[in-house]
Amino acid sequence: MSNQPSPDKMKNPFGINWYTIVLFVVLAFIFVRKDLSLNFNLNAPMKVNTEKSRKYQAPSQKVSNSRKINKSKLTQKTSLKKEVAKEIKKGTSMFNFFGNPFRKGKKENDLFRKLENVNQLTKESYLKRFAHVAKSEQEKFQIPASLILANALLHSQGGQNNLSSDYNNHFSIFCGDGWNGGTGSLDGTCYRIYESAWMSFRNHSQYITSGKFADLINLGSTDYQGWAKGLAKRNFSKDENLERNLIRIIEQYGLNDLD
Repeated sequence: MSNQPSPDKMKNPFGINWYTIVLFVVLAFIFVRKDLSLNFNLNAPMKVNTEKSRKYQAPSQKVSNSRKINKSKLTQKTSLKKEVAKEIKKGTSMFNFFGNPFRKGKKENDLFRKLENVNQLTKESYLKRFAHVAKSEQEKFQIPASLILANALLHSQGGQNNLSSDYNNHFSIFCGDGWNGGTGSLDGTCYRIYESAWMSFRNHSQYITSGKFADLINLGSTDYQGWAKGLAKRNFSKDENLERNLIRIIEQYGLNDLD
């Protein structure tokens, strides 16, 4: 007889074979374990990356925005202070847009200020060009050659203004009642027109030795200061500082050596 248990003894009270039950339990355990392992491996990296992202990105964005805002505010304040300082220095700030009526401004008709903007070589070339003409006029009309040159340089701006270039008027002489030559208008004022620069110098000599200027001849050909004062007193031109400007030019360039 065989010692193996009978099939009936291998069954449990529910009528199911024990081998089948054990096999089912083992398979179920293996399946559950693999499922747990799979879930753990899938979920773990996502959790780690999220933590790293939070630790790195949040502080970085916060610091970056803070620096940007602070730098912007600082730049705006600094620029505003600089602009206000510049405007105050110029005397035309936002609070003084229309100018200060109690502040004395620069004189617009001071020709010497305008002459300073002319190139130095241009001015020196102009004086050399007309030096012999001025000397010739001195000998004929007893007017200081230095005064003639200084007056021409000042009113023609070294030959650079419109009156001298377009009208050959190097002394800005107005038309006047006794003028029968050509005339031109500039800024609402009538000025004489000459055919050449030489004619302008000649007419200037005739003009300041006649009419209201006639008595200046008594000053002689060397008293440039007296002539400068006389022309200014008799309103030769619109220059509000004519006497001082003529003397400054004469002494600056040593033109009195020609006298």
